[in-house]
Amino acid sequence: MVFAGVVVMVVLLVVALGTYRGRSSGSEAPRQANAGAPLPTPRWPSAASATATASATARPTVAASASTTPPTPSLSVRPTTPSALSPSGSAQPAAAPPVAASPQVSAPPPAAPAVTGRYRAENAFSGGFIGEVKVSNTSRSRQDWEVRLVFSGGRLVTAWVANDRQGTLRQADGGYTYTGGEALAPGASVLLQFHVERASTSPTTCTVNGTDCSGL
Repeated sequence: MVFAGVVVMVVLLVVALGTYRGRSSGSEAPRQANAGAPLPTPRWPSAASATATASATARPTVAASASTTPPTPSLSVRPTTPSALSPSGSAQPAAAPPVAASPQVSAPPPAAPAVTGRYRAENAFSGGFIGEVKVSNTSRSRQDWEVRLVFSGGRLVTAWVANDRQGTLRQADGGYTYTGGEALAPGASVLLQFHVERASTSPTTCTVNGTDCSGL
């Protein structure tokens, strides 16, 4: 605004000087006649009128500048943060691929015993009973055999093998052990019988070569 006012004052000064020079050339003769008369003083525009003129001159320029240069809107870009989906939302996270289970290697079943035994109380009477254990060889080779019997109370009087070579009976560790007198051929069986007094017909232990007897 101050600069515009200065410019206007300079322009007015130039115009006033031009006007003054023109008047001076036209009235040079009278001035020589009246040399002693004071020269007329030009009237300078006041500061208020100069400021008003400058304001009037500058306002259209500012308005035009404002109308020709539209304001540029400022855009603020905010990064979008994905919100967590609720469990009821339609979009679900991708499930992890199933992990293939490693195959389980099962232990092989135990081998069948080569020699088995089956217990039976054959004949019971007052004060005792006659029992038997059938010993069988289920393998493909000859097998030695041994029967272990334990009864609760009472005693085993004697034991024998029916229709075959006899073995040895001995008492040890609260029970009785009978060792066969001859190995069994593949698929062969023998019948061990025994006389027991004042004891239950069901022994607490009956094994053949360490394998439990059946029939109990």
